Amino acid sequence: MNELTDNDELYGIICQHDHADELDTRLNSLSNVDEILMFLHLRDEQCLTLLMLAALYGKDEMVRVILAHSSDIPKLVELHGYVFRIDGTFVKNATALWCACDRGHYTVARTLIEIGGAKINNGPKYPLLIDAIIVGRLDTIRFLIENGYADINNTRNNDNYKFNSLIMAVIHGHTQIVAFLLEKGSRCDYVTPTSNNSALSYAAMKGYLEIVRLLCTAGACSFSKNRNGQTPLMLAAKNDRMDIVDYLLDHSDSEIGIKQLELVACSFIVVVNSNTIQQIQFQRMIRLMHKIYEIRQKKNLIKTIAQPIAAYAFYQECQIIEEFNKIEHDNERLYIEALIIRERILVPEKDETLFKPLLIIGDKLVEQEQFERCIHLWEHTFYLYQNMNLETGLHRFVWLFCRMLSANAYISPQRFVQICRLTFEPSQQKPKDDYIKNALCFLAIAIKILERPTLTKTERQLIYQWINDFSRQKRTTSHGQTLLHLCVDEQTYYDINYRPHDIKPILKFPNLAITQLLVTHYNQWIDINAVEATSGNTALHISCKNSIIDSLAVVQLLINSGAHIDCMNVHDRTPFDIAETNPIRTLLKIKQLPLRLKCLCARRILDKQLPYELIWPKETEMNSFLFLHGGLAKFSENSSTNS
Repeated sequence: MNELTDNDELYGIICQHDHADELDTRLNSLSNVDEILMFLHLRDEQCLTLLMLAALYGKDEMVRVILAHSSDIPKLVELHGYVFRIDGTFVKNATALWCACDRGHYTVARTLIEIGGAKINNGPKYPLLIDAIIVGRLDTIRFLIENGYADINNTRNNDNYKFNSLIMAVIHGHTQIVAFLLEKGSRCDYVTPTSNNSALSYAAMKGYLEIVRLLCTAGACSFSKNRNGQTPLMLAAKNDRMDIVDYLLDHSDSEIGIKQLELVACSFIVVVNSNTIQQIQFQRMIRLMHKIYEIRQKKNLIKTIAQPIAAYAFYQECQIIEEFNKIEHDNERLYIEALIIRERILVPEKDETLFKPLLIIGDKLVEQEQFERCIHLWEHTFYLYQNMNLETGLHRFVWLFCRMLSANAYISPQRFVQICRLTFEPSQQKPKDDYIKNALCFLAIAIKILERPTLTKTERQLIYQWINDFSRQKRTTSHGQTLLHLCVDEQTYYDINYRPHDIKPILKFPNLAITQLLVTHYNQWIDINAVEATSGNTALHISCKNSIIDSLAVVQLLINSGAHIDCMNVHDRTPFDIAETNPIRTLLKIKQLPLRLKCLCARRILDKQLPYELIWPKETEMNSFLFLHGGLAKFSENSSTNS
């Protein structure tokens, strides 16, 4: 007989006979048994081995014979074929064990597991337990779990979602299977790693009330949150599963539940990833709010509402349904209502999801040139950040005022200074470079406001007072740059990276006007010869390095205001040594001759390495003067040597 005939004969024996002896005898007569047992038969659109065929027919003795004749049982048992499921669907990558379970031949399945070592987790796509759950095969599930073959809690599907057996049963709505799994000890607190959703979360989303009851009875937590901060109650409301909403509210803290429903209602129209809000979203919000008011009235739950503020156009949150009915046809008012509700709920929880919608609506107000409303909203937002002990920023106000200047919109000096004084708030006292740079931008904007001829004396005084108060703080960057360093440095302009297309056309650095204001009117707070920490440069050093045309005027102003021309940085270089343009070098050359006597003396002391530090206290002006004329380089050299 040829191989094809042997295969045909063996195939027929398994299909048509019940006695395993004939199959055993026939296999004993063959020299290439392993090759025949590994052969995949193509019959009736199926592709399967003799072992898979015997499993499909439920012939346990023949399965044992085949296993006894194989020299590589693990390989034979795990071979994959293509077969039709019992319901007629076509399945790829089926094993002999899967075939036995699909047909309900659990004696054969036991043999394949205990004698053949078949792997429970080697299903067509998922582990056999998960596969059986998907198609609702309680008999297979019972066989795998009651015999201890499958781990009820640790068996999960193979994709990124990592659903366990209970969640898979919930997702597919198999109530009996859920009940069985819970009875056998399935944990209902497992959450998926990608979304943090629990079995109850999925039951609530899908609207399976009976399964929700089973899970809650088993101890499932109805207030556990997923990665998006949504509880099962919120997921039920979001998917219009109102019967589940009612059930969960009846079995949990009503006050907490109501707040969660309010957040869901707000989420229908406070959408952070969309520029447009459809009318149907407002309708969904209105329907859910009506239900919330009904529940509040039924359970006598009165909410505490805040006083109206300018940030929300002086609107106050609705207390009763009659008040809400009056605004439900006004979409803009509904949006403000949603913002107010979110603040009431999220601020006590210190939930940072509060902020993004406030920032987005501010952007929209600017685009609509409703600048004053935006100022009120973002000022309020600033204090919310601060009250939550979060980092605050004023860069948005810089952009806002630049947009106002670009649009020739009126900037109220009182409101402008009120925002400028946010630089004195506790959250703005951290040593962050952005904080002093934003203040410098405010100063540049203040210069433009001061140019207005209609400004009153009182208004000018308000602005000057803020500049004085800020200058008096003598803030520096992490690299020791003062306000004057930043003001004369062209790098300050290049560092503007927040909405630069709107800010850079308005604010220019180096800025001659600010420099003049600081060195003329606030020189008691401004050290014109202060050195920054990195290279020991003074403001004059920095302005000489600039290549911008205005730099020459800045250099002349600094010199006329008392900047030392012969100051040396850590590299022993004077402003003249690092000057970038000929006009600046020419100016410095003219100004530095003749050298002042005290400068010559300072150089002499340092050249002769006289121990001046021992002669007079370190903090004296003399020491500071020597420091600027070469002492800085000496100090840097000594520090490097010691290191």
